[in-house]
Amino acid sequence: MNASPPTAASFQARDERISWRTTAFYCRTITPAAIPARAPLLVLGGGLQTRHSWARLEQRLAPHHPLLIPDLPPARAPGTDPLNWDDLTDAALHTLDQLGVARAAVLAVSSGYPVGYRLAQRHPGRISHLMLFGASPKPAPRLAALIREGLHRTDQAAPAPPARAYEAERLVALLTNPQAAGRNLLMRAAAKVLRHHLLAAPDDPLTAYIRDRGALLLDQPLPPGGIDGVPALVGVGAHDTTTTVADNRAVAATIRGARFAVLDDCDHLLHMERDAEFATLIAHFLRRNDTAPLPGCTTETLH
Repeated sequence: MNASPPTAASFQARDERISWRTTAFYCRTITPAAIPARAPLLVLGGGLQTRHSWARLEQRLAPHHPLLIPDLPPARAPGTDPLNWDDLTDAALHTLDQLGVARAAVLAVSSGYPVGYRLAQRHPGRISHLMLFGASPKPAPRLAALIREGLHRTDQAAPAPPARAYEAERLVALLTNPQAAGRNLLMRAAAKVLRHHLLAAPDDPLTAYIRDRGALLLDQPLPPGGIDGVPALVGVGAHDTTTTVADNRAVAATIRGARFAVLDDCDHLLHMERDAEFATLIAHFLRRNDTAPLPGCTTETLH
């Protein structure tokens, strides 16, 4: 795959308005100039990621592969009924239906993984490939405690105003690996980008994280029953403390024949820290149902 930045004519991007139930959201659709005969890639990002959070992946994949990147509705939007994993899965499936996509590959990262997993489990005929990164059967204890704290705050009638910088730092410290980042420039740079993104949000970072999808992580992110019949790849950064190697392996073990990949020198933000290798893994798997031989990446097949 050509890893160089695309030219302006390499692909076309536009926003499609998706009407779902009583609300609507937007999906960024990206079409290569030379449309290949392959299923588009549905990208389901993690907490507080938007359809504009995947510029690096777009640069590397968009010239060669159609992409669909929806902004799924927040799980706890003020003034609306709370949504659960089934609701978000239905919203993702409705995105495909409204766009006329009969079959798609799915890339689901972090808290996007429970949605991607359910799509493949419940609609295997609609999913050509499943790729999960940063997956865990349940949130790590420190993250679960912070989510419960955030829920308590948002449920209060008049919560005390939080210190935005303090909340951002706590989330960055939980969603990255500060100890490993001390020895890795790319990991420190990715943490800086995350910090800036959290501080730029209109709400305080923890409240925004809880309302987006964080609260749902306490409610069975990994459904029972497993997956069979869908080519799958599960990947994780070797220094991920948010969803550890063991956590991701446990999720991969529920998918028959899943490929499992561990990338060195990165943590939970591996799609930013090793973006070239991340894109290469995805592109290779989409073409060959197998993982690419990459330096600093170990892979195996789980039975």
